[in-house]
Order: sequence, then structure tokens, then C-alpha cells
Amino acid sequence: MFKSLPSFKVKSLPQAIGLPFLSTQEDAQLKFRSGEGGIKRLYGDEVIPLNDVGYWAQYYSLFSSAADVYSLISVQDLRQALIANPVNLSHLLTYLSHHLFTLLPSAQFPSSPGGPDSSREALNCLRVLGRVLVVVYEAEADAKANGIGGEETFAAKYLWARVPVEGESSGTGEGNGAGTGVAGGLEETGEQFKIEDSDSEEEEEEEENEEENEIEAGVKAFKASVGRPMVPKSKSEAQAKTNGTTDSVEDPLRAAAAANESAEDKQEEDAREMLPSLVDRLFSCTIDLLFCAGFTVPESVRGRDNEGEKINYVIWEKGVGSTVSIGSTAELDRNKVEVLRFLMILLSTTMYTPPHALHTTPNLPLSHLTHALERRLLLSLLCSFLNTSLATSRPAGVSLGQLPYNHLISKSAEERRTLVRACMMVLLVALDYREPEIAGMGEAKEENAFRYFVSKLHRKEDFAFVLGGILGILEEHVAVTNIYLPGSKRPVPYILETFMLLWRVVDLNKRFRQYIYDSGKANDVIGYILLCCLDLKDDPSHHGLLRMLSYLLQTLSADQAFAQALTSPIRLSIPAKWAVPGSAADFMIVSIYSIATTPGLNPLFPALTISIANITPHLQNIGVQASTRLMQLFKAFSAPNFLLADEGHPRLVYYLLETFNSILYHQLSENPNLVYAILRAHQDFQTLATFSLVSGLRDIQRRKALRAAAEQAKIADEPKTLTRTNSELDMLAEKAALLGRELNDEEEEPSGLPVGAQPVSPAPARVSIDQTTAQPLTTPGETAADPLARVAEVGGTTNGPDATSQTSMSEKARGKMRATDPVDLSSPATADLPEVPDEELLAVAAAGVGPNGYVPTQEWVSSWQKGLPLDPVLVAISELLPKIQESQPRAGAPSQKVFNILKGASLVDVLPPAPPIMPRRFQWSPASAVWLTSLLWGDIYVAGLTSIGIWRDTTVRLFGIKQAPAKRTAQESVGRVLKMFGVV
Repeated sequence: MFKSLPSFKVKSLPQAIGLPFLSTQEDAQLKFRSGEGGIKRLYGDEVIPLNDVGYWAQYYSLFSSAADVYSLISVQDLRQALIANPVNLSHLLTYLSHHLFTLLPSAQFPSSPGGPDSSREALNCLRVLGRVLVVVYEAEADAKANGIGGEETFAAKYLWARVPVEGESSGTGEGNGAGTGVAGGLEETGEQFKIEDSDSEEEEEEEENEEENEIEAGVKAFKASVGRPMVPKSKSEAQAKTNGTTDSVEDPLRAAAAANESAEDKQEEDAREMLPSLVDRLFSCTIDLLFCAGFTVPESVRGRDNEGEKINYVIWEKGVGSTVSIGSTAELDRNKVEVLRFLMILLSTTMYTPPHALHTTPNLPLSHLTHALERRLLLSLLCSFLNTSLATSRPAGVSLGQLPYNHLISKSAEERRTLVRACMMVLLVALDYREPEIAGMGEAKEENAFRYFVSKLHRKEDFAFVLGGILGILEEHVAVTNIYLPGSKRPVPYILETFMLLWRVVDLNKRFRQYIYDSGKANDVIGYILLCCLDLKDDPSHHGLLRMLSYLLQTLSADQAFAQALTSPIRLSIPAKWAVPGSAADFMIVSIYSIATTPGLNPLFPALTISIANITPHLQNIGVQASTRLMQLFKAFSAPNFLLADEGHPRLVYYLLETFNSILYHQLSENPNLVYAILRAHQDFQTLATFSLVSGLRDIQRRKALRAAAEQAKIADEPKTLTRTNSELDMLAEKAALLGRELNDEEEEPSGLPVGAQPVSPAPARVSIDQTTAQPLTTPGETAADPLARVAEVGGTTNGPDATSQTSMSEKARGKMRATDPVDLSSPATADLPEVPDEELLAVAAAGVGPNGYVPTQEWVSSWQKGLPLDPVLVAISELLPKIQESQPRAGAPSQKVFNILKGASLVDVLPPAPPIMPRRFQWSPASAVWLTSLLWGDIYVAGLTSIGIWRDTTVRLFGIKQAPAKRTAQESVGRVLKMFGVV
């Protein structure tokens, strides 16, 4: 009757009742930490022999959790041992590895009734070995940085060195690998392992035959890799030839062996006489532990009466490659997390590699995982990681896991999330790895077997499982961020990994990308991407995720089917603060504008503007708000103080001009709102056509003078100044973000003009960046002042009504259009400003423009200004603007007649020949590959810190570490309240 009562976690009975003494285990842990026979002896002067079982046994019998290991064995202790007595540290590695290799084939493992807890001993071996390895990896990176390499480092001597075989028993056991890899109760070809390439039926049959013939030989090779050297690849290939199979050029597991066969034949005899390195044997043992019956998978996989093999390479969850679920328990999941954590530590040498050396430094365990495992084992790992990551279990009705604040009472859901995140991390690390010799080869044949088999997925059932799992995680994330009860649900901890997995599968598998469009889920995908960007854009710690999402957006936007999917309304429930009327394309454009006006997100601008340019040839009925935001982006990007601030800024203007040209060429009559916005901003285009370094610098100087004059007027007449509302201050923040400056720079609009108003004179370049709050476009029937009426009064365009008589645009006419005076300095607002000599302006430019101090030159300006695709826009303005001015009333909103003219307009006869539609796909480069690797391992590092601090206090070299300010969340406040009431 007492089994159903809740259990309270206490360390010992004496602590629970408040007595001032410890339990036996706690006393032993205290002596280990502070006594002479504990950790202090490890870095003492005495060399501890391997046969001192009493001392070494403490390391696998004393601890009860990973937290105990990381609190009782510090990084400083291990560093001191590595410097003062490295032999003792090598003995610790050797002894724990030997004990782990002995436990695995033992009949008492993982359960031994009445005997020692072998499962706990195995876990403690993994925990302590992982604690030591991070320090050894750090020391090896430091030695390489100091020019010490070769066989002189500790890692080279004891981790990577291969030692000769000493007789039949080498100290690790003859059969320390494990089983045959065939599940006792599961048929291999019926319910699991159905991944093949569907290019042709003949290839399918050949691959099935090869798989059947290779499984037995491959598993034997892997079994021997723990205690004895692995069979060389050429041997496996010879075995395949003996069985009558034909080599497949496409399979990387055999292609790599064929390429190195001649070199390996020479060393075959030597390889048979050498044991694998300690890291290789630990890696093989770790992989076996992931499929050990009773430890990480259920005992039922051994078949009836548990007579089957202990190690069974079965897929953990139902999904890709498997139609059955073998089941699991909370204890098995916890063991999986421990083993996966150690596997991640084994692979973490990348974390200690500087970025410039990433493509030339091999990661031997990771290379073995992605290039050397036999086919069936690799498929088991791939499918297990993928299915565990994406399997969604949603019980019908209201369950305990769906109750608010349930995570503060029950930890079962969090333990499952920990396993899901660990699987995602290992899978992404495997998909990310490239061999140093093939890194940066562009379209070369990919040899990473994980990437290869992901690219070969083709069944619709598998695609539905993968896409459904990813969308389920994203749906949960959006629901948690928009929930009404603060802190009632834990946020999804692996949102970055989910988006990265989506990007990887989309990038590697073109069939999956097409399935997204065919299934009608592209609308949901774009919705989740943009909602995540909007939600996290103000958090600097997530700007890496936002950059990745911008690349994912560019990847998807290169397909025409994606653009066509954006013409329908967004189906997701959008919060009111981000809701946009119209189609999904409108929501995308307005969201990109919101992201672009957030400080610190300049690296996202190219990918986001390219995404807009990719989809515009296929967009129809772009709304008023989206059209306004596009023009505001163009005004911001074409402002002189933005254009001249960085070498890459002019290309943003180029991409937006391509966007406008695509509308004019392909969707002119379907987008009257955007065409009207282009005509309304005609002065900005004409100014850009005659832009020069001196005119840009003069405009920047004029703006500074206007701001100074406005500040003086504000001080002199402070009671009469305009008080800005919160919304107006937000708009000023958007302007400051686009200029890359802070609000405290006091770079504001002239105080003499109300926010949103325009000066009396048209002054073309004057309102580019400081007018991000320009009045929005209006639909027919609304009352608002229209700038075209004012343009007609003051003669703001150089192309009069005679321009309508032109039937074609000659080179002479185009040259005449670009002769427009870019800046009008005769307006009342600037008439009294002193004229700055050109020499003084050039001297200011030589000192640097913008926050990064970029020095622009006239040659640089001419190089990009002449290449801007302005002609189509200027031709459209010369043709359509006079017609609009004749039909537009002097005041009020644009009439329906104006929109009818734009809908019926045709520029086929006057526009230059239309260029072909060539979307810009995301192109991988060595720099982008290093960046993504750094982002992934940085997330792994942070995840390790939040759990037990795996890599804490070690010097990583792949990325920098910056301590974020602590923030008190609503969840922590709720947790404190519940603790006050004794709930938790």
C-alpha cells in the first residue's frame, strides 16, 4: 500500500533527521576528497601500481551519480596529476578501461543478483574516464599551440598509441566486444533496416544482397575491434568479393576501402599484430553499451528465455527504418544518456581545435564513427538517434505531463528531453563532420556515411515521420512561448538542434525538400521559422540561431514551389503583436523588416534580402504593409551613411533592386501596391543613379548639421519641444538599428518636424534613413495626404509628360535619366548651413565612416554604383509616374483609377530584356562550415554546463565564451513559491 506514495530524495537518514554525522558512503566520499588515500594520492610523488586494486576500485565503486564525480574530482586535481605524476593518470585510464572491457562480456553484467552492482560500476567508469579525457584533450591542444607535437604529449603516448599484442590475452579480454548484432526476437529484413536508394530497381536489389552478405562479416569485425585490432577495410572488401557481391561506387563505406587498398595491403600484417588505441577500444565499447540488453535496451531483444546475444544492434524507436518499438524504461533511458554523454566527450577534440585548424586537424573517434563502422551498425545508430529525437508521444486526453507546472513536481518528462537532446547532438555532430582531406572540395563525393544515408531516404512514410516530428517540436516551442501562465511549461531546450536538423535534412536530401512542398507544410515551416526569429531577435545569446535560420530561409526560398506556397495565408496562430494581414509572403516581408531593425543582426541582412529576391518573381498581391516595409528597407540600405559604412552594404541595395525588377518584369499587374510604392519613392532611385562619394559625404555632413541645429533648438526652446510617445521611441530604435548606432548617440530627426511628416521640399536623399516612420501606403477610399500630389506641385521629377511618348529607352535616354541632381541643398531647412569643401569631406572619409571605420573611395563607389540594376526601375518610373500624376488628385488617398492604371500597365515594349530567373542558393564555404561547427559545439558546451559542467574550467579554442548576465525568470519565481508551500 505504500508503493504508491511519492518518494522524497534525501542523501541519507542522518541528514534527513538533522544529526551531525554522515552515512557510510558520504564519509567515504569525504575521505576520498580530503584524505591522503584519495584524490591527493593521484597527484602525489608516489607511483601507484596497477595492482593496487584497493585504491583504483574507489573510482568505480565510490560514486552514486555523475554529480558526485564532478564535485569530488576537480579539473585542477587532474591537471596537477597530469603535470606532477602523469604515470598515475595513465594507470587510472588503463585500469578503468580494463575494468569496463571486463564488465561488458561478463555474465553478471548488467544485472547480478546478490553481487556487486555492475551497472553502477560501468557508469562510474564512464564518468571518471570522461572527467579525465577533457583535461587530457585540453593539455594536448595546449601542447600543439606551444609547438609540442608528435609522440611527446600524454595523449599521443597513452590515448592514441597502438601497442603490440602480447599473446592471446592482451589485458582487455579476447571477446570483449559483444554480440552478433542480430536481435533474437526481430527479423532484420522484415521490420527493421529498410533504407535504400530508390534510383533504380537493380540498385535496390544489389544493395539488399550486399547488405545481407556484409552483415555477418561486418559485425565480426566490429566485435574484434574492442579487444583486438579491427579487420582492415581491404579485408572486408575481399570478403565481399568472395561472397559474389559487386562493389558499389556510391557506398562510402566501401569506396574509402577501395581507394586505400594498395596502401593497406603493405601494412596488413603489422596491423594484425597491433592492438587498437585506447580511444578506439573505448569508442567500440561505448557503441556496444548503447545496444546492451538490460543496460540500454530491454532484455526482450535477446529473444525467448534470454538465450540470445547480449549486444543487439536494434533500432530503439519506431520510425525511420523500423516499424516496431522495442520499448524502454526510465532506467534504460538514464543509462543511454550516460553513455551518450561519454560518447560526446570522446568526440569533443573538435572543441579544443582553433577555427583556422579545423579543416586540417583530424578527429579520429569522429572519423571512425562516420567512415569506418559497418553498414548495419551505422544504420542502427542513425535510425535510433533520428527516431528517438523525433518520436512524439502524445497521450489522448489530459495527462499529467500536460498539466501546468508539472515539471516542478515530476522529472520524468525532463529526463526524456535530456535523452532526446543527447541523441540530436550526437546525430548532428556526425552529420557535420568532414574529413580534413575532403573539406572544402565543394561538390566532391561525400564520404560521411551518416550524410550519405540521410541523402538516400526516399520513402514518404519516413519523410512524414521526420517532418511531423520536427513540426511537433516547433509547435510545442511556440505554444510554450505564447502561453498565458508564465513558467507553467518548460521551454524546449533543443530548439536550435531541431532547426539545425531540419536544415541538414533539407540540404542533404532534395526528395525531402520536395516533400515539404508537396505535403502543403511549407506554409507551416516558414511560419515557425519567422515566429522563432521574432521571438528571439532581442536576445543576443540566440543570434547564432537567427543567423542559421536566415540561411535556412535562403535555402528554402531558392525553390519556386516554396514561393508559390507563400501566396496562401499563414495558417499558424500568430500573436497580435506580429500579425500581418494578407498572405504568408506579407508576413515574411514584414517579419524580415522587424528583424533588420533589431540591433546586432547585421550578419543576417544578406541572407534575408536574398530570400526576398528569390521569391518575388512568383509573388502576387503583395499587401500595403509589406510594400511599405520593402520601401523602408530600400531607403535605409540606400542611405549614404549606411552605404559607405561597410564594403558589403551596397550588395544589399543590389538585392532589393533585383526584387523590384522581378516584380516589374514578371508580376507588374498583380502587385499595384508595391508598384505604387516604387513610384512614390522615385526620388530615392534617381538619387542613387547619380550617387558619388562626395555627394554621399555631403549628405552625411548635412544630416549631422541638422541634428546639431535641432539639438540647439531643443535646448533653447525646451518647453515647446515635441514629447515623443513610446511607439515613436520604438521607431527611433529601429532607425538606430539600421544605422548600427545606439539611441544615446542622440541621432534623431529634426525636432521642427513631427514624426512621420515630410519636409516641404522633396529633397531626394534627405529622407532616406531618417524616415523609417514614413506614412504607410493607403488603400483606395482612405483619407490621407499623398506625396505624389506634392511632387506634382513642386515638379519633383525631371521626367515630364513627354516621357509617355517614348516607345523605347535608348542609351541616350538612360544616360539622361541618370543626370538628375541627387541632392537639393537649396531648401529652407539647409539654406543657412555652411558649404563644406570637397577636400574637407574627403579628409573626413579618410578617417573612416561608420562604426567599423571603413574608408570608402570614389573608385570603390564607382565599381558598384555602375553595376546596380537601376535601369528597369527608372524606365518604369519614367513611363508610369506621369500617368499617375495626371490621374491622382491634389490631396487625399490614391484613387481606384490609379490602381486600375497600375493593374492594366504593361512595360514589355520599353523595359530592357528580362534576365533569366536564377535564384541564389546558399553556398557552403569553409568559413560557413567552420561557423556552423562552432555554433553546434558551442551549444553542446552550454548544455554540458547546465547539467553537470562537463567542460567547465577547461580552455576551449573553437569559440569564445562570454558570461551572460543572470536573469530571473518567471519559472524560477513560481518554483520559489512552490517550495515555500512544500510542494517541491
